[in-house]
Amino acid sequence: MAVAQSRPRFTRVLAGLSLAVAGTLVPFMSQVSASDSSDGEPVAGAQALPTPAVHYTFDTDLLDTHSNSTLTASPACPADPCNSASSFGSDADGKYWTWTSTANRGGGFTVLTNSVIGTSYTIALKFSFAQVTSWRKIIDYENRTTDNGFYYYSSKLQFYNGGSTFNSTTTYPANTVLDLVIVRESSNPSNPAVLTGTFTVYGVGSDNSLTQLFQYADNVGNSIPHVTGGKTKLGFFFDDTATSSEATNNGKVYDLRIWSGASLNAQTLGEAVVRPSAVTNVVATPATQSVNVSWSAVPGATSYIATAGSQSCSVNAPTTTCTINGLTDGASVTVNVQAIGPGGYSNVASTATPIVVGAVTTTTVASSGATTTTAPAESENQLPA
Repeated sequence: MAVAQSRPRFTRVLAGLSLAVAGTLVPFMSQVSASDSSDGEPVAGAQALPTPAVHYTFDTDLLDTHSNSTLTASPACPADPCNSASSFGSDADGKYWTWTSTANRGGGFTVLTNSVIGTSYTIALKFSFAQVTSWRKIIDYENRTTDNGFYYYSSKLQFYNGGSTFNSTTTYPANTVLDLVIVRESSNPSNPAVLTGTFTVYGVGSDNSLTQLFQYADNVGNSIPHVTGGKTKLGFFFDDTATSSEATNNGKVYDLRIWSGASLNAQTLGEAVVRPSAVTNVVATPATQSVNVSWSAVPGATSYIATAGSQSCSVNAPTTTCTINGLTDGASVTVNVQAIGPGGYSNVASTATPIVVGAVTTTTVASSGATTTTAPAESENQLPA
């Protein structure tokens, strides 16, 4: 891949809750979302957030929660592309699907939507790559027929369009979890024959700041996804057939959302994409084959989930308590709690120390008739893990 003359670059703002747009800081966190109220009910007069057409949470399956698309993992190696191993897991950044590939062109998956997403769209993608040196393709838009697409290149984010590159100025080490928003805005959304538009990449920071990383003026439609049989096809994390060895051999993906025909603006991005803050004051009290969990509410959360091992419980806001059942008495467990909002899952907040599952026990001493009551201690944590 030849790197031609670069275009002017946007500067990433590292502090402050703002959005950098062509050098201008646009506050967005002060905007009130449709679910921001003390009792969890919609705020009167607030505009409803657009619902993504496609949403993958990678929570033990590869299913679209809205049933508007099909995700197909790359087949087993030695196919091309291929996954030599894959599994589900969770860490401090949430639940994920991870893959490993021994192929030069990588592994990953494809998404085929039930209808065409159009020339204007928004994609939210949270992921990490084990390899970020040289070229590592993130999204393939043209069914592997060209080298064009969205890449990592030498630890920076890039869009390659067949001769020029448009990139971020920030470098990201291997295994950095990136929470990105990609907005393509057609210059004439009502006319699908118009190919010109802009391709803009934003980053969601750990402080919930939203920052424009770079923008590419797409004058020939390189960022318009491939259409086949009235459906849109997107490839994730594998290389095209025009080149080889331009994919990571391992990575994780936590969340994927696609808004069809919608170029979300600064205000809507801040409401729809930014995740809630982590909960605090997690308290877990053991009981028979269960744990009772409570926590403090956080703004913007629409629901919560608490997990212990393979068991979990979930509730809708404003409720901040639930009981995790199906546990084994005597087992030592750590309880994790996450807030869920329009922007996805918050970071995990955990109990400070593991707790032992089991109910209060009462022992009668025969000689005196006295009783001794022993209760497993609560475990509390004030800060996210």
